[in-house]
Amino acid sequence: MSLVFKHSGRLGDILYSMPLVKQLAELQDTSADYYVSSDIPARLGKDVFHPSLEVMVNSNLYDYIEPLLSRQIYLNRILHVPTLAIPRDAIDLDQFKTSGLNLKAGLIYGWYRKAFGVPFPLEAPWISVDCSVEDAEIAEDTEISVLVGRTTRFCNTRINYRILDQIKGVGFVGLEYEYEDFIARYSLKNVRHIKVKNALELAILMCRAKIFVGNQSSNFAIAEGLKVPRALEAFEPVPVATPVGGVCFEYINTKFLVSFLSNVLNMQLDVLEDIAGGDYHDSIKPQDGYVLPLKQRVKNLLGIAKKARY
Repeated sequence: MSLVFKHSGRLGDILYSMPLVKQLAELQDTSADYYVSSDIPARLGKDVFHPSLEVMVNSNLYDYIEPLLSRQIYLNRILHVPTLAIPRDAIDLDQFKTSGLNLKAGLIYGWYRKAFGVPFPLEAPWISVDCSVEDAEIAEDTEISVLVGRTTRFCNTRINYRILDQIKGVGFVGLEYEYEDFIARYSLKNVRHIKVKNALELAILMCRAKIFVGNQSSNFAIAEGLKVPRALEAFEPVPVATPVGGVCFEYINTKFLVSFLSNVLNMQLDVLEDIAGGDYHDSIKPQDGYVLPLKQRVKNLLGIAKKARY
């Protein structure tokens, strides 16, 4: 008999729940049915935008993640249905949100370990893909040395990504506005936009690249699940995605990123200065999904400058 799980989203939380699901399925020598709620309200503010719009996981985002999840041997079925259609005995993976955990620190997949009391190795991969899978519409000759996925949330704006123009074969995965913002912000000339149809194609690209570089996002959750070589742009105000296992690193300045990339790529990159005035920001563009806390909005209204915390 299959195990049955349910989750309300978002995509990153769904991905980080997989090591728990995998461990429980293996312990019981079975596979799992995994239900994703299609009608849980997002409850975002009027001036906040998220690609999933009014719900936590809409059909577009589900269609994006499903091809990757359906390839995992410990999953039997992945279903996107209204909450009332989910079996009542399904294991509620949202329990970590109400388990008294500090959700602003630690490892997201470590939260599941704590909330459910099930030990599993943090350093072991929980996502696997066949890099030669035939139905992924990615050219076999797509040569990527460095794959970058950087959203406009959870950013350290002191990192100087102009260093990437020193490297041949750098590709960026993400939404169009994310790519345009990244290229314009760092005046990059040699980074091309690689568009993927779904998370499976993204995972295959990660496996083919020499290293993935990104910030806290569902993209990095996939890289963490694969345990491919990866570097995380650390976001110290909410440090919840520290990489564990395999060739990995988290960086807080340009110098450290250059050193790690030089070692992984076996080439000496020139070190550039950090961007002056850079700081940690929850979003480069507020309309992309972030609303300033009320306290900060009041300070802005009163003309009180925000002091750098780091």
